[in-house]
Amino acid sequence: MGNKTVVNYFGGTTKKLTNADLKNLKLIHKNKLRDEFQYIIDYGEKGRSSVLLSQRFVNVSIIEVDMSNDNPDEASQKFIELDHIFKPLPDLPKAFKTVVTKGIAGIGKTVLVQKLTYDWATGAALREYDFIFRIPFRDLSLLSTEKNEISLPDLVKWYYPHIKNCESILANESIRSMFIFDGLSDGELNIDFNRSIVCRDVNTAVSPATLLINLIKGQLVPSATIWITTRPGTRNDIPDVYITRMTEINGFKDQDKEDYFRMRCKENHLAERMIQVVKKHRSLFFMCKVPAFCSTLFTVLEAVLSSAGNDEVPQTLTDVYSQFLIYLIVYQQEKHEHVKGGMRAYILKSKRDSVFALGKLTFEMSSKDSTQPVIFTEEELKENKIDLSLVCGGLCKEISMNNGQTNYAFVHLAIQEYFAALYIFLSFYNEKKNPYGKHFKLFDKLSYSEIYKEAFENAVKGKKECGEFFIRFLSGLGTKKSQELLKGFLTDDKAKDDSKKIAKYLKKILQMNIPPKQTIHILHCLNELNDISALNDIKAAFKSGTFTSGTLSPAQCSALALFLQMSEMNYQELDLSVYKLPTAGIQRLLLIANYFTEIKLSGANIRDAGVKILSDVMKSQDCKLQNLKLDGNNLTHKSCEQLAEILNINDNIIFLDLSDNNLQDNGISSLCGALENENCALKILRVCGNKLTPSCSENLASMIKTNKTLVELNLSNNRIGEEGLKQVCEALKTENCKLQKLGLNSIFEFDFGIMGTYEDAPGIENLCSLLKDKNCTLQSLGLAKNGLTGKSCSELISSLKINQSLKELDLSFNNLKNEGIDELSTFLGEPSCKLYSLKMENTKLTSDSCEKLSSVFKTNQTLTELDLSMNELGKKGLKILFSQCASDCKLQKLGLSKTGLTDISSTDFKSTFAKLQMLMHLDLSHNKFTNKSISSFQDFILDSKTLRTIRVEKNHFTTDQYKNLVELEKKRNDLRVIVSKMEKNQ
Repeated sequence: MGNKTVVNYFGGTTKKLTNADLKNLKLIHKNKLRDEFQYIIDYGEKGRSSVLLSQRFVNVSIIEVDMSNDNPDEASQKFIELDHIFKPLPDLPKAFKTVVTKGIAGIGKTVLVQKLTYDWATGAALREYDFIFRIPFRDLSLLSTEKNEISLPDLVKWYYPHIKNCESILANESIRSMFIFDGLSDGELNIDFNRSIVCRDVNTAVSPATLLINLIKGQLVPSATIWITTRPGTRNDIPDVYITRMTEINGFKDQDKEDYFRMRCKENHLAERMIQVVKKHRSLFFMCKVPAFCSTLFTVLEAVLSSAGNDEVPQTLTDVYSQFLIYLIVYQQEKHEHVKGGMRAYILKSKRDSVFALGKLTFEMSSKDSTQPVIFTEEELKENKIDLSLVCGGLCKEISMNNGQTNYAFVHLAIQEYFAALYIFLSFYNEKKNPYGKHFKLFDKLSYSEIYKEAFENAVKGKKECGEFFIRFLSGLGTKKSQELLKGFLTDDKAKDDSKKIAKYLKKILQMNIPPKQTIHILHCLNELNDISALNDIKAAFKSGTFTSGTLSPAQCSALALFLQMSEMNYQELDLSVYKLPTAGIQRLLLIANYFTEIKLSGANIRDAGVKILSDVMKSQDCKLQNLKLDGNNLTHKSCEQLAEILNINDNIIFLDLSDNNLQDNGISSLCGALENENCALKILRVCGNKLTPSCSENLASMIKTNKTLVELNLSNNRIGEEGLKQVCEALKTENCKLQKLGLNSIFEFDFGIMGTYEDAPGIENLCSLLKDKNCTLQSLGLAKNGLTGKSCSELISSLKINQSLKELDLSFNNLKNEGIDELSTFLGEPSCKLYSLKMENTKLTSDSCEKLSSVFKTNQTLTELDLSMNELGKKGLKILFSQCASDCKLQKLGLSKTGLTDISSTDFKSTFAKLQMLMHLDLSHNKFTNKSISSFQDFILDSKTLRTIRVEKNHFTTDQYKNLVELEKKRNDLRVIVSKMEKNQ
């Protein structure tokens, strides 16, 4: 192979590198990285061990973060595949220059780096890069103390000695390199983008911080990609202007959590038992989104569930880490020294001084900066009389230095924060000291709760992001359970439980105007104290609708979201339609929508922005949503585009209500396109009142012909016109059409119908033609408020005599008159009639038409539901209606709301409804009954053995009499008497 000309970035030339040399060097480098990263260090009950990465790695959820709104609570979540982090977007031809990935401690940043680097080394990912150089920030910080200045080639060779001709590689524009700086928050570099000198020469020696800044700015090796991982607290050390993509690791999804336990546990039955235990304790399952916590919890559960008769299953974060510490100490010693289980207290007591000393050293070192991991030298451990076996038994990992020295750091920050909190706990109970400076004096009343307050206030006042787990551990250690669990470390068995005082203090803060994140933090602390009263208050208010009296604050929304995530109750429906939600509150609650199978947002005014958030959530594999009610939200065609994308990929969604929005023809066209996709599983679509015109009918017809799943389509309150109706009806004649329910109700009543034409328009002919067609599958048809008259009713009935599928018909608010009702009554009495539900609200029934309709109940054996509400029946009409009723009448549901019934009618209840022996649901609301009818109502209700529901609201009863009627429910467990809240509680 020939030589490759090298163009130097700083204007000169350097030694030529042959293609063969380059290929060989890449192979050597990949082999080195593959060997280095194919194993992952495992810390568990059995101590430190090496396990294949492929046997431990479970995918974590990664999201795109909008830097203009860099808040994970409010960010619209766009999920990114692991190997797509660096791939350019369709509208961005260039690859990303500098990518920052943030995530809390233990969320999997370093393992993610290891996985991608290993995948590159094996050729499974990132093939577009010739070289990848991973340099941990911790090593970079140590280097800065050993050498004040270093060139980039020397830095690479210092970490990768096998890289020869490093200057040639870095100076060659055609060679693509990636520099990975892992753990910005782990280092102590003084990164100042405003004061850094410019460095364009790869051979110039500068400080490690200067090298990093110039790489990020693109002044050094402009073609290189830079990937930086960091915790959220130090993410702002790099100005946004130099970041081309911000991502965040969200941790495990629900299925990933289960997969992790199955992967870790070799015994299937034990793995399933672990999953069962974790899912039962919802708070533990919620916290398992953090892989490091999963690892710790696995170690604890493996020991607990494998021990016969051991039922100490942890329920809080503090429980988990306390038991983790105990099992590392006890079980390691049992394994090596064959100590019996009954010696646990003795073993813990023998380690008391080491545990205390390690906690003290951790507290003192982390007090300087709680966001930084502490690093112990062997000398420091010896000076503080800390047993090395305690450190190496699974709590810490070794950090090998170039000078041959071995340092130690906790395997993740949560254990570090646990030891800092444990020191405060032990210092108070064993040493009678306050680590924050105050000392006990005789008759001093200082308590653990007082120290806790001081710690909490210090954490809140801190400039940098405080150790969140530290305060949670400090909370949990204040309980009696923790004291019992850790009594082997205590010198005084008579420790006082201060959990109630701490809880009282936290609840007081909760009432203040505090940031949403702090609200969540306090609720977590209360959970550690086993005090869920605050969450229960939220739950009670949520279930009772207490929040409806005012707007939920963003903090309340955050608290409600936390409760819903951690609740062990199985909520099927999330109903947010009754709340007055601020925009920020909607966003926080929508982010947990995937926990539910149904979400109701009727009239919540979420607009297109809310649907964008909801759509991003629905892209998650964990999404359980099946039913979406988004009616009355001022949505436009933009929302339809978002939802169409979801319908193409999420086959869980089966119900979508978009009624009373502003979708218009463009919106419905987008939805139709999605419904034609074979992946779409939608069964019910409601788009009533969306300003649809005949222009969308072609798309509707095409969708109906193609779709194989839709069984209900509601087009009510739109003006698709006669031609539009014709196209829809023709599509419904398609042989494989599955549609069973069609809504064509109108809002225009006697004037202007669904067909956009006046009374007796030929639009009815299209419907009749459909109903007569052999391929018609319609079982339910809504034609309310369509200006139908006796003549159009006659045509409709003629087609129903031929039709063999229709079971439900809504003719409400049509001027059928006696002519139409008489013909309809005749049809209902014929054996060929298949209708079991007929709605005839406000159809101008008269006494004469009641006489004709009553004959139906002599012979009809199919009708189970009849709604005659809003017809002025009065006593005479009601009595006539059921005068000819046969003893085997099948009627189960009867609507008589707003029919002008008075006390006189109530005297005949027994005789009127005597033969309706299957009647289960009766609506007598909005009539003129008074207290004089109460005894008749009570007798009728108690005597009717089949009645399950009776509506009596909006009559003229007094509050006491309404209460008397409701009291009847106590005499019959299967009965429900419905009145309004005002009538019941006035």
